[in-house]
Amino acid sequence: MGRGRPRTCVAPCRFCQRQFKRVEHLQRHERTHTREKPFTCHCGQTFSRQDLLSRHQRLSHPQEGAPSEQIGINSDHHDGHSEQYLTSPTDDASSPVHRKSLGVGGLDDQETHPQLLMSQPIAQLAAPTETSMVEPTSFIDSIGHDEFAFLWNDDFTPGDQPLPLDFFDTDQSLVDISHQYAAASQTQRAPIEGPAPNPRPVIYPAPDTIPFLSAPASITSRDPSALAMRFPSLEPEIKPADPDSVAPVTSYRPLSAVEHNRPYTCPWRISCQDYQQLSRDLSAFSELLPPSFQCPSRPTLSRYLEGYFRGYHDHLPFLHTTSSTTSLGIELVISIAAVGALYRFEHAKGYELYRVAKAIVNKRFDEWNEEATANLSDAPEAGYAGFASSLPDGQPSLVTSPRKKLPPKAIDGQSGFSSLRLLQSFIVLMSLTSWSDRGLMRDALSLASQVAMVVREVGIGQPEDEPDWDTSWDVWMQVEERRRTLFVAYIVLNLQCMAFNVPPLLLNQDVAINLPCCATIWRAASAKEWASTVHLSAHPGNKSFQLALQELYSGKVQGRFSAFGNYIMIHALFQQIFFARNANTSTPNTLDQDFIRRIEVALRSWQESWEASYDSTLDPSSPKGPIGFNSTAVLRLVYIRINVNTGPKRQLITRNPEEIASAFAEGQIQIGNRSPHLDRAVLQCIHALSVPVRVGVAFVARTQTFSWSIQHALSNLECALLLTHWLRSIAQSVEVSGPESLRSDERKLLDMAVSLVLETELADAIENMQYDGVGIRRLAASTIRIWAETFKGFQVFEIVHRIGLGLCLVAGMLDREIRGSS
Repeated sequence: MGRGRPRTCVAPCRFCQRQFKRVEHLQRHERTHTREKPFTCHCGQTFSRQDLLSRHQRLSHPQEGAPSEQIGINSDHHDGHSEQYLTSPTDDASSPVHRKSLGVGGLDDQETHPQLLMSQPIAQLAAPTETSMVEPTSFIDSIGHDEFAFLWNDDFTPGDQPLPLDFFDTDQSLVDISHQYAAASQTQRAPIEGPAPNPRPVIYPAPDTIPFLSAPASITSRDPSALAMRFPSLEPEIKPADPDSVAPVTSYRPLSAVEHNRPYTCPWRISCQDYQQLSRDLSAFSELLPPSFQCPSRPTLSRYLEGYFRGYHDHLPFLHTTSSTTSLGIELVISIAAVGALYRFEHAKGYELYRVAKAIVNKRFDEWNEEATANLSDAPEAGYAGFASSLPDGQPSLVTSPRKKLPPKAIDGQSGFSSLRLLQSFIVLMSLTSWSDRGLMRDALSLASQVAMVVREVGIGQPEDEPDWDTSWDVWMQVEERRRTLFVAYIVLNLQCMAFNVPPLLLNQDVAINLPCCATIWRAASAKEWASTVHLSAHPGNKSFQLALQELYSGKVQGRFSAFGNYIMIHALFQQIFFARNANTSTPNTLDQDFIRRIEVALRSWQESWEASYDSTLDPSSPKGPIGFNSTAVLRLVYIRINVNTGPKRQLITRNPEEIASAFAEGQIQIGNRSPHLDRAVLQCIHALSVPVRVGVAFVARTQTFSWSIQHALSNLECALLLTHWLRSIAQSVEVSGPESLRSDERKLLDMAVSLVLETELADAIENMQYDGVGIRRLAASTIRIWAETFKGFQVFEIVHRIGLGLCLVAGMLDREIRGSS
């Protein structure tokens, strides 16, 4: 006897003849043709889907809970041409086009016939409509006015193109989703009276909870409800237009004389007295310094420090802006100066400073180790077996005594230097060696083990209590700096894992401390500003790392993370995928489907938190900092690694462009089955390519070194790798089985890639191509050439330059392959 409900015959779509297994799926699809909005809220707004109505009610009417009217929905086919269901000129209040997300919006889903799309030259493709096929004069005409508007929408600045969560729901078709977004974008073309709107995208929470620390934000939106987010911002709700409106600080502990009198400091400004002190500190290590070394002059040293703080620091912000050279210590100052010299393109001087910093840091590390082992030689001659029984009466055994929490500050050595400063110096030097010349690669891996050891000693595995906001600013700043330093160490070790496929020496299970606070509180330059910011912050607390990870996997994140917290958590998800792939030795190119579903739930939860954070932005030059932008690079890597095991094949650890290129040429990477999961990873690759195409490939090549971090180079390499392999697999499928073998989502992705190349100087290479195997291979060669061009500018770190050389070799190989097959 058969089990389950009986199968029913569902009629095809009345407009495009597409088949569906369930009636509700057919009804939802047909509404993309008819533009019906049958779900109505009591406030008058209408929606095409029940989930959009529910989201609107949750965000716009959270306290009312009033039921909404549902008009014209039943199991039968409804009249698709009823005027009451036609889209009005006003915006859909819950239109996902307005959401601040990490993917693409505004795709036009105009269903095309596979034979027409795949067999004719681009210049002869027709633009499909709901009822007929029109023959345009060029492919650009066939795309239509709203086709792929997410790439060129004037309402978004280059770095802030949204990519809604709906596009990563593998239960929905990219074609259906893109049609809905294109339909929404068409309703937003009504002329707007008055002055031109601000071209910046709306990325703020609702108007009554707008967080800012300067002048009130000017918000222009065609849809007021588009400002709503799932959660209010983590940032403080400060309105500083009137100084008297700032909350008084009297509710907090009175400021000490030290805090009142603390002058504003700039980390790279060095006074004559400070320089003399640094020179004396450096002379104490004269026996370790190379004979030819001369301490940089005060202006030169200041220039190098400025290079670090303006170029590198914001990507890993663990030092407070009020830090001074005297408070940092000589080992950290020289380490920072070495990286800063690279950012001033004085590489020879940077490497010289690195050698000096390494000698000093190693000396400090030896002293630190000596303190831990100094008393071992004085230990009594006794066996370990009788140790517990020989304890004095009343003293608890080490075996049974509870584990004590370390104080929330770095452990200071007897020699007077801080282990926290030692750890910070290690982190800076590890960053320099990981991404610089190949000759420093051994140092990078050696430093990683030292970083992992010191991090554990400083207390990354010790749980923390909730922050005490009644403490002084100085004490709070020390605690937060320690916390940020530990997480930066965790991130840099993870970045080594991403780049070189080495196991990270800090595991997720090793981390027990709380996540960092939001950037606005951290950047406060005075005790008064800090107290006011904390007072006006809705939720200044810090959630523990382990609790945050559990909530991501459950799909129910309580509250929000800061932008830095989001960055940490996406690294945690990447680490989970890395170990899952390495544990799966029987089928290393596949992951368990249950694991994939859990990761996708966590990714959706993570993106919701990313959206809710005020610091999150896709603009690398945003005054909010690049952390949100950097998070998206890791997000793309996560989507890629879910589908493709690229890590072992790229050979970045060799720094050899030919070995990097061999991953493309020799077919070492298997992309697995073509599935909706893989479609989402390819979509991330296409969206990553759209950023330099829209901004300008040559412009990005010459400016990315100042605002793009190392993870963008790693992400772009893997995006180029996956997109190229995917296009070649599509070409092979067309050659073997014809264009009918491609799914509609794959055709949509293929058209996206074509539309990008048509906007570049390589448009001539594909302008007259046909959608056959050769044409798609030519498209693959063009996309990899665009990626390679973005790496052709001056680079701070050698690894970025080597990645660019590897991509150039791949582009050349693909060009030769195409010429050989022509």
